[in-house]
Amino acid sequence: MRPGSDPDRPSFALLGDLRVRRAGADVALGGPRQRSVLAALLLRPNTVVPVEELVAGLWGERPSGAPDVTLRTYVWRLRNLLEPVRDSPRVLLSQARGYRLAVEPDRVDLWRVGRLKEQAGKCSAERPADARDMLTEALAQWRGEPLAGLPGPLMRRERERLSQLRLALREERLALDVALDGPSGCLPELEALATAHPFRERLHGLLIRALQRQGRMPEARAVYDALRLRLMEHLGLEPGPELSALCHELDADSPAGPRTAPAPSRPVQLDQLPPPPAQFTGRQEHIARIGRALTERTGPGLRLVTVTGMGGVGKTALAVRAAHTVRPDFPDGRLYADLRGADLVPASASDILADFLTALGVREAAVPKDLAGRSALFRTATAGRRLLILLDNARDDAQIQPLLPGSPDCAVVVTSRAVLNSVPSVLHIALDVFSEREALGLLDAVIGRARRSAQSVQAALLVEACGRLPLAVRIAAARLAAEPDQPIADLVRHLADDGIGALRTGDVEIEQVFAVGYRLLPPPLATAFRMLAWVEPDIGLAAAAAVLGLTEDQAERLAEALVDQALLESIGAGRYRYHDLVRAFARRTSLRTGEHERAAAHERLLALLLGCARTAFALAVPGDPVADVFGSPRPPSAAARDFTDPADARRWARAEIPGAVALAAAVATVPLLPVAALRAAIDLLIALTPLGLGALGGRAEEAARLLVDAAVACGDHGRDHAGTAEGRSRFLLCTILLAHARLDEADAQARLAARACREAGDRAILRQALNDQGLIAQAEGRHEEAITAFDEAAAIARQLGHHSGEVASSANAALSRVRSGDAAGAASACRGILATPGAAADPAMTAYVHYVLGLAYQESARLDDAAAHLRSCIDGASLTGDLDRESAARSRLADVLRLLGRADEAVHQAQRALDLADEGGRQRERALAHLVLAHALTARGDHGAARGHEAGARLLLGRLGPRATADAQPLLTALATAAETLTAAGREKEGAPSRSR
Repeated sequence: MRPGSDPDRPSFALLGDLRVRRAGADVALGGPRQRSVLAALLLRPNTVVPVEELVAGLWGERPSGAPDVTLRTYVWRLRNLLEPVRDSPRVLLSQARGYRLAVEPDRVDLWRVGRLKEQAGKCSAERPADARDMLTEALAQWRGEPLAGLPGPLMRRERERLSQLRLALREERLALDVALDGPSGCLPELEALATAHPFRERLHGLLIRALQRQGRMPEARAVYDALRLRLMEHLGLEPGPELSALCHELDADSPAGPRTAPAPSRPVQLDQLPPPPAQFTGRQEHIARIGRALTERTGPGLRLVTVTGMGGVGKTALAVRAAHTVRPDFPDGRLYADLRGADLVPASASDILADFLTALGVREAAVPKDLAGRSALFRTATAGRRLLILLDNARDDAQIQPLLPGSPDCAVVVTSRAVLNSVPSVLHIALDVFSEREALGLLDAVIGRARRSAQSVQAALLVEACGRLPLAVRIAAARLAAEPDQPIADLVRHLADDGIGALRTGDVEIEQVFAVGYRLLPPPLATAFRMLAWVEPDIGLAAAAAVLGLTEDQAERLAEALVDQALLESIGAGRYRYHDLVRAFARRTSLRTGEHERAAAHERLLALLLGCARTAFALAVPGDPVADVFGSPRPPSAAARDFTDPADARRWARAEIPGAVALAAAVATVPLLPVAALRAAIDLLIALTPLGLGALGGRAEEAARLLVDAAVACGDHGRDHAGTAEGRSRFLLCTILLAHARLDEADAQARLAARACREAGDRAILRQALNDQGLIAQAEGRHEEAITAFDEAAAIARQLGHHSGEVASSANAALSRVRSGDAAGAASACRGILATPGAAADPAMTAYVHYVLGLAYQESARLDDAAAHLRSCIDGASLTGDLDRESAARSRLADVLRLLGRADEAVHQAQRALDLADEGGRQRERALAHLVLAHALTARGDHGAARGHEAGARLLLGRLGPRATADAQPLLTALATAAETLTAAGREKEGAPSRSR
């Protein structure tokens, strides 16, 4: 379908007055600045253009007022104009902090030009007439000056570029005219263009060729001589090699013969690229992508590639290596400049242009004095040439802009630590650290693969200690190469002891690489860089705002500015992360200012997280008075946020628990730690225990142990210190150990916690510690001891008015009574709990009480009552999503149904229990479900299937150990007896022979 054939979708024209047509009529586009917004998006269709880039391109680098607000207004108006009948935008979209114009490229005249130019280039050699037609069609798209009347620096740059594009297209078409039809038809146009562009060598070459073909040698020679004189007088340049060769042809065709002493031509070879980096490894995909972007024409503009990333990530090495791979594609030369963007005083673009111009053959006396003049002359000198330009280590966009050539035949590679928002790149590579394979490959290249392979485990640890940052790995490798006999493990230990300070060799040190970028930060950004480093492993906006004492919007602006300087990584919406080595550098820098920044960061972050965790805990464990002992309620500014429901609280906890654990561990290791900070860190982790703290495994345990050590060292105990740190930290450690079934260690910590809490009068935590003691004793079969602990915990809960805690401990005690043989006492206790007013307020706890009562009735042979209460448990557990409780209840129900003789129903319930246990993941419930299913299948006569499930149960029980599975032993014994009885009965019924057969 041709661009104008769909009346419902607009078409766009940039090559003249900006025009939009829909349904055969022009769309009124509003004022000049609003039209510039649309034009800026049309120049990059189907690409998200950042707001910052649009503002800079349309208002300049220092806009006044609130241009982002004005921009939103313009976008809103344009949406209404472009798609007035749409319910939701489909053409002008807001995406990822920017805007995207979703249009088909063929509906934009400029992009039709680019496609026609590319097609003409592909067929010009074999089908020149077709190529000329395509170029003629492309030139017909122009209706006057491109982007006429539109304001802004971007529009000025694009007008110049598009004018140069039109001239290049005319040159290409005129070259085909001369070759196909001879000079007669195109000579007037050539003469007019040559006059309008007195320094453009290709135009004059075409004019000379046209005159030559008509046999007008003196006129052709006069054109050459006049051009050479202008170039020498104004630019200090000799004509290029093509014109020089044409001059020799003129001399050869002249009746007077060749002239003597022809003017020397400028040198063809120009190569300023640094040598390819030694021992370069990895990055092959990046090299291929850069090579394609530099050599393939995908549009009418300059082929420009940007490579950004943190210091030491290997930007220059990659850019130089990639540039060397495409050298043959740029026969007119390669230019290189180090822009020293990380220095306090970067290189002057004006000085670099002077060097470039003299390298291109311009006499020093002819080089203009001002930057604008030099930039204009550079564009003239590069016109028509196929040059590759590498601009290394750029400070910002402003430093680069004057150094860009005007010719689309040139290509440019720019490296920078900063994100370059307004550079019109065709490819941007945000370079990351090495993969492990690439890092080990660099190690192999420096120390030899044999040495690395012989110590492969330590080598992997070494590259991880270097954060897989290429420069850090190279420094570590150089240190190893200098000492061939040093074990890699020694350097790994050295890095663990000295950290970033160990990454130095000769005159290269990784800390200095980071310091270069840090010195360029303005004071507010430098402070943010130091203080945010005390948050790990990643940083949310709320945490950043708390640590910096700012609003979230202010904190986000600073964080994004650090991202732009490659000192911080953006890992998702509103979340950031430091590279490990950059964090280490930031912390060392912070500590050089004193301890106050670390202390302030820890205090503010603790206040934020504890406020959130307190709210989340109260939702997860409603009615638990422990929430009231996590310090005093925070003021609204430090209270974190409100959660809509327990699920929302758990989502928050999943994101923040790793940071909370890291913070608690850091607080515990601070010298001369304030007791208040220690207690806050302990309370924070206790508040997170019902919200998934155990998922962190060893890291949570390590943090808890550090907190215990710090509490003991502080000597924080006794009634005059409400909320003893030692008792709480030991309870925290006990909870973590108990979750991982490490019963002996958990028991020891529970007893120590209970003792410390008694001394301090910390009754809320004492109740929990006693309950944990009871759970451990129950798991180990010490039921009388468990009952004592549970009963005391229930009594304390009653005194505290903690109803759900009283119910939990009382139900736990009832379960131990069932297992100790006092089923009647257990049933009585459970009935009493269920009869308490408000017993149904907590569905999860009510389900648990029904479960224990069902067990008690099963033990008392009241099977119908047992089945009824187990079904009530299943209903409650299903309602609360407690898979483990529902699985256990269905297993017990299956066993009761088997005893009632309802084998088919028993099999169904047992299979459902197994499915739930597989989904929930607890090994004990899976083992119980397998065992009960084996019983039910045996009762139904499916002995083969029963043996399979029995084997599965025994395998799981063997892994869990005897303590965790003592209550399963009676079921195993009963299963063996039942199987033997049914097998014998089956033999008698079938008249089977005796075993002696």
